[in-house]
Amino acid sequence: MSTVSRLLFTVRYVLGAVWELARYVFHFGLALLLPRALLAARLLAAESQLAVALNHAGVSGRHRRRQFTPAFRLLWVALSKLLDGWEDLVHLMKPETVKRWHTRAFRLLWRWRSRPGRPPLCTEMQQRIRRISRENPLWGPDRIRDTLLLLGYDAPCAETIRKYMVKTRKPRPDTTNWVAFLRNHLDVSWAIDFFTVTSAPRGVRCESPNALVTQ
Repeated sequence: MSTVSRLLFTVRYVLGAVWELARYVFHFGLALLLPRALLAARLLAAESQLAVALNHAGVSGRHRRRQFTPAFRLLWVALSKLLDGWEDLVHLMKPETVKRWHTRAFRLLWRWRSRPGRPPLCTEMQQRIRRISRENPLWGPDRIRDTLLLLGYDAPCAETIRKYMVKTRKPRPDTTNWVAFLRNHLDVSWAIDFFTVTSAPRGVRCESPNALVTQ
């Protein structure tokens, strides 16, 4: 009985080895027929998992859970989009785990693209704003924006234009006082009366000397 059991075990062992060897030959022949890019992608998938397995095996101490780096996760997200039948190449994790990584990466990408803030202006528009503000130092951002709109450009808001304007040493004040107005128009001004005369109009009876009407 023991001889028959030993014989059956030997036959089973030989058949298993032959079957495994046939599988290796089949995969080798299939790899010869695959395109070079597809073969390189499959090799990269295998080597990436082997590196994680070796790194995990080299950790001393008690058993720890495998730690997948962000680069490894991004690699498998890309492989899941580029390779057909990538589920057959996954050995260290489940295909559902890779799909969850893909969902998380997609969410982070759209969060980055939807971040608040104004988009930066192109270099051509920045140079155009600087040129207009340099050639017209008395113009403000609103005037520059109106000019850009008249020229047919998609002008940004006034605050963005103010950011790219050429800064002068003595910025022009937003409002002009009376002293500056008189100094600028003194040679073309006649006479201006800034005094107020108080009098009572005709036909109006004043009840008291202080009841005066300002004219």
